[in-house]
Amino acid sequence: MRRLVLVGVLVWLAQLPAFSQSKTVSTASLSLQGTWASQIALPGAGFVPFAIDTFSAEGAHIGVNQDPAHSVHIGVWACVGDRTFMFSTTFFTHDDKGVFNGIVKARGLLTMSEDHKSYDGTVERVVMDTSGNVLQVVSGIKAHSVRVDLELQSNPVP
Repeated sequence: MRRLVLVGVLVWLAQLPAFSQSKTVSTASLSLQGTWASQIALPGAGFVPFAIDTFSAEGAHIGVNQDPAHSVHIGVWACVGDRTFMFSTTFFTHDDKGVFNGIVKARGLLTMSEDHKSYDGTVERVVMDTSGNVLQVVSGIKAHSVRVDLELQSNPVP
């Protein structure tokens, strides 16, 4: 038994030079991880600032947008190809008195730029009533986001 284990270890060690000579694969293009400043363009309209989105390494999404009638967006994302990602997120809507009046699901396909500093994509928005019955599907929404970088203070206080 010891001899068999020793032979197995020697065969594995002999492969190490082959592994070290293989091409390396960057995993940076496989992750949306980070925080993004997002814009959207509804069909026939121009881009407008929309949200700040954070994508976790575990595949979770959380976002908040400028529309006071929307709750926080909660969802998931996954890599589906080289620099290509899908996401699905849900948020609630309420009227100007704060009364819950609907549910919105957004589903998108995103392509990250080669420098990993922005992405573009298309989004479909499914608008539902408070019971989850579909009222409207809006397709063809365009998305553009830029990665939020850590910034130093301009005038730090000593």
